[in-house]
Amino acid sequence: MLRLLRTVSVRDYRAAPGRLALMVGGIACGVALVAALGIINQSVLASFRRTLERAAGRAALQVVLGTGEVGFDEGMVAVVAADPGVARAFGLVRGTLQAASGPPDTLQLFGIDLASNAIEFYDIAVVDRVGDAVEILDDPTSVFLTEDYARRRGIAVGQRVSFATPAGVRALRVRGLMRPEGLASVFGGDLAVMDLPAAQRLLGKEQRVDQVDVLVKEGVAPRDVQRRLEAVLPSSLSVVPPALRGERFERVIAAFQSMLDGLTVLCLLAGVFIVYNTSATAITQRARDLAVLLALGAERRGIFGLVVAEAAIIGLAASLLGIAVGWGLAHLLLDLVARSMGVVYQVRVGADSLAFAPRDIVLYAAVGTVCAVAAALVPARKAARLDPLELMRPDFRERLAARSPHGALLALALAILGLSAAAMYREWTTRSAAWVNVGLALWCTGLVVLAIPLMGAITSLLRGILPRLFGIEGRVAVEGLSRAPGRTGVTAAVIAFTLTIAVTMASIARSFRESERDWFILVGDLVVSSVGTEGGWLETPLRAEVEEKLARLPGVAHVETYHAVQGQPFRGARIAMVAVSPGFIDTPQFRRQLTSPDPERALGAVAAGRAVVVSDNLADRFKIAIGDTLTLPTPSGSRELPVAGIVAADYSGDQGSVLLERRRFAALWHDDRVTYFSVFLAPGTSRAAVRDAIVDTLGADYRVKVLTVPEALAYHQDMVDRAFTFTWAIQLLTVVVTLAGIFDLLSTQVMERRREIGIFRTVGAEEARVARAIRLEAAVIGGSGALLGTVLAFATSLVWVHVNFRILLGYILAHHFAALTAATCIVLAAATAFLAGHLAARPVLREAVLETLRYE
Repeated sequence: MLRLLRTVSVRDYRAAPGRLALMVGGIACGVALVAALGIINQSVLASFRRTLERAAGRAALQVVLGTGEVGFDEGMVAVVAADPGVARAFGLVRGTLQAASGPPDTLQLFGIDLASNAIEFYDIAVVDRVGDAVEILDDPTSVFLTEDYARRRGIAVGQRVSFATPAGVRALRVRGLMRPEGLASVFGGDLAVMDLPAAQRLLGKEQRVDQVDVLVKEGVAPRDVQRRLEAVLPSSLSVVPPALRGERFERVIAAFQSMLDGLTVLCLLAGVFIVYNTSATAITQRARDLAVLLALGAERRGIFGLVVAEAAIIGLAASLLGIAVGWGLAHLLLDLVARSMGVVYQVRVGADSLAFAPRDIVLYAAVGTVCAVAAALVPARKAARLDPLELMRPDFRERLAARSPHGALLALALAILGLSAAAMYREWTTRSAAWVNVGLALWCTGLVVLAIPLMGAITSLLRGILPRLFGIEGRVAVEGLSRAPGRTGVTAAVIAFTLTIAVTMASIARSFRESERDWFILVGDLVVSSVGTEGGWLETPLRAEVEEKLARLPGVAHVETYHAVQGQPFRGARIAMVAVSPGFIDTPQFRRQLTSPDPERALGAVAAGRAVVVSDNLADRFKIAIGDTLTLPTPSGSRELPVAGIVAADYSGDQGSVLLERRRFAALWHDDRVTYFSVFLAPGTSRAAVRDAIVDTLGADYRVKVLTVPEALAYHQDMVDRAFTFTWAIQLLTVVVTLAGIFDLLSTQVMERRREIGIFRTVGAEEARVARAIRLEAAVIGGSGALLGTVLAFATSLVWVHVNFRILLGYILAHHFAALTAATCIVLAAATAFLAGHLAARPVLREAVLETLRYE
């Protein structure tokens, strides 16, 4: 085998470096995307774990509500500390600060009890401290920044720096700098620490904490402490080890990572079909050499093994190259993917370094190698069944060309699509991300197989059309298409498959964008909010006092409010609570999307605080009907709230949301802050004048943005676009590699027809007409593949939007097909194929006619 590889394979591939490069490129790109997204997944998870571990300090247990994003009464700190097995209990609050001037950097603010030994507990090393402990605690503006942030911003110890906070713009005095250790090493240095009471006032979380970190006494089992705390604390609070809390966060983002895995499956499948097509082409080119080996006594299983061994070696080399490229690609995409997660889940996702284990190299190399071998099995079987006598005929290439059994392929495609439907039914009933990807892989494979007989049908249809339209050039093009229908069909199928990926991704993004546009319920003449965000697109909430200041401005008729709180636990999911003023939902926009037997009565019940409205994705996921009663774990304990209606296409939370009256929410959750203030103007009032008045009134105390409703919508649409930015890199790599396969197919077919082309030229055919025939053939392949891809993309995007996306991310979207992207892809594929046909024809047309005729 080694001798055959050295004397046969190396020589053949050295003579066709382009084909070798295409095989390596196809698998390398697929593996690169698998490796890149796998590395990014691991990096984000490692960052989550690292952040939670360092934010937990030396805690053995943590007390939180849900995933720790919803605060609760700080009196629970004393309850926890009273347990005989607890050495210390530390309350902690979290929030954000934003630089009030210069670049809009956002800091994660932690409030800890500086009067205790919390500094040592969280492994915070402070240098260049200004003032003693008493002075720092007496000053509510004292803040510690990281050395990295202070260096980037040119901030000196002792300096007063203005930050935008929920309480308004505040000048905080830098009391010291933190080394990048322990808690201060997370979020890339964008971190600030304050004393707990000062941070509570600044964040509008008076008498509330977001978590309690528990240090148990030496020799005491944390499990015993956990059982006792669960017995005395409200049932809504969880007592968990920090590691378990990390697992909860991992489950939150697991669906997004499954979506990334699904995308990598698509990209790897594209690479497999490219390798199959290229391997089949190589077998045709090398058929006589392999036949000679058979004639000289080589065993057929040896020929089969030779082709498989070639694929394994090429697959391994391509995989190692793909891993290296994937590492670099992960560097480029890490921030984009992390930002996408932040937009989807409304959390700050930081991943400042790549996590990559040596075992991953083995895994990705094995994946690429197995895919290459799998792609080469059919061509290898074909090579092992060659008949040396048949290959001595002048028309051996026509005889060797695969005659696609369209009936069998159609049956196979339908069988695969049937299995895909079964997998999708399984995913729908189990809500399993694993079944999502199994169904997706089967669906796409079935579509590619189906595209081959469809291409054969298109060729048969064109047999009577192209000659009438283009004369002899059309007849030559049709004969070229019919010469190797299997290979032509696979090429068109790969083009269709690739464009299916591109158009499906674009359709998902457009569906999200347009669905949000239809849902957008912010109302009024102006929308006032903070310029900073807590994570993703949701702005940092402001104090309720802003509403009073806005209402007193001349020309303001009234102000309505909207406040979204992420992280509310509900039946094992993480949902959003939305607190609204009665006038916010008493609008035509909201009524249009509300489902209820009696909308007026439902809105009245919500306005009075007697009932709630749930989003359709929450109702769908948990089978909630109007009239049911929800049991919600609140900071005050579990509360039962009746459901008065269901609102369609709500995007406040990925797993769903519950809307209730603002005062009722404040009473239960002890949070009266506001995310958006909708300002309604009196008739005849100048919108520009009121906007200027808002800026003048609030500008000194708050860093706010004042937008019209269309401008606020544009902001949210931009956030959606950012969430899908990283998919363009995936589309680009896949499309480029696949379109390169067109050139390989056309070059091979032109080379196979050198003698035929030479005869045409001998009998007087003009080179221009021969070139036009080849370019026409190429355009038909590219255009047919693109059109098939568009049709398949429409079906695939329907499945993604209505099934996969709904299960993976929770949002219920209306399907909006990316028609512009589809048209662009059709033009791109046809143009690329046309150019490839032109370039493939040039070498043969430039060759002397006698040399062409002597080719055989």
